[in-house]
Amino acid sequence: MAEGWARALHGRRLDARSAGTAPHGLNPLAVRAMAEVGVDISRHSSKRIEDLGDATIDLVITVCDSARESCPVIPNARRTVHIGFDDPPRLAASAATDEEAMVHYRRVRDEIRRCVESLPSLLEGAPSMNNGNCCGSGRPQSPQADPNSTREAVRQGYATIASGGCCGPGASGGGCCGVASLSPTDLANAIGYSPQELAALPEGANMGLSCGNPTALASLKPGEVVLDLGAGGGFDCFVAGKKVGERGFVIGVDMTPEMLSKARTNLAAYTQRTGLKNVEFRLGEIEALPVADASVDVVISNCVMNLSPDKPRVWREIARVLKPGGRVAISDLALLRPLPPVVRSSIDALIGCVAGAVLVEEVRAAALAAGFTQIALTSKPEYIRTLTASNDPLYASISASLPPGMTPADFVTSLDIAAVKA
Repeated sequence: MAEGWARALHGRRLDARSAGTAPHGLNPLAVRAMAEVGVDISRHSSKRIEDLGDATIDLVITVCDSARESCPVIPNARRTVHIGFDDPPRLAASAATDEEAMVHYRRVRDEIRRCVESLPSLLEGAPSMNNGNCCGSGRPQSPQADPNSTREAVRQGYATIASGGCCGPGASGGGCCGVASLSPTDLANAIGYSPQELAALPEGANMGLSCGNPTALASLKPGEVVLDLGAGGGFDCFVAGKKVGERGFVIGVDMTPEMLSKARTNLAAYTQRTGLKNVEFRLGEIEALPVADASVDVVISNCVMNLSPDKPRVWREIARVLKPGGRVAISDLALLRPLPPVVRSSIDALIGCVAGAVLVEEVRAAALAAGFTQIALTSKPEYIRTLTASNDPLYASISASLPPGMTPADFVTSLDIAAVKA
């Protein structure tokens, strides 16, 4: 499917080939899934690495996290990026019919497309999971008015974070990208996660990217279906998974392949610690959720919606996937007053969840327009004050840009957002 997408989307720019260590033939359901979107792979063949010959390859993408074979090693590749995808045959092994199996093939097909769409930027040197350099040289210096540019800037920033890199002024962290003087555990404790919740998490799931505790706000119940927007390394998904139990289910959506791979890697440890297999991660943008209509009981999100360049559309998508009477429990950053232009134009402040924030009343208006009722917005300024007092580099930079006598907490607040779909 990846080769088919690459040829369909970039055939004039790229010579795309696919191969593995243990090819197992062309799957007819994969052929069918691609045909549904107008891409014919029926004449493709399943190849071995050796079949590619000795040609130097500019970019190798390994996808072996959940596939039925080991990761190949191609010594003559100029660059290798690892992005794990679920293996559709494995997911569909228990499907009773082809129609049930096709649900998995279609989802992975669409995830692969989103990844393949970014191939040109990967080849041009955009940050990737194998690029551990802080804030790579290809990183833009300021947010762009164009939504796609803004989205790509965020994607690149969080790809760097997922790979163990950094963000924020001076390449040293900052804001919801990771607090410089507070550990992820200290920050999670400060915003209300219990020691028991944190102790049950896979190592590395808590990346210090939170600005609130939406799972507590949601009052999750056993058996509920939960959707987490911007799942990152899986932190809130794993907390929610324990709350909804074996009869419940949690779906985490993230637009950054490197974050998705990290979250899926954490799944095994979560299952080992809890005995639960009730969490799944999907690649997708929160403006176009890869989730069926009216299929979710609760939508949660933690310091992510401010990153979207089209927040009203996100609210409409939330309304679409929620069941009637379904509820929203979101922690996000919002503005008490407009930010100075110098802060709004900062790429570090964008990725740090500040520059993309909107006024509190704009949040209310977007939720109302999407059809939500019982909207409750609760400001929690302590979060911003804590980061400012901790000498967080992002907030120190913001402070230096404000009028004398004013602090970031005069402009920005952590906001708990609760609402119900009518």
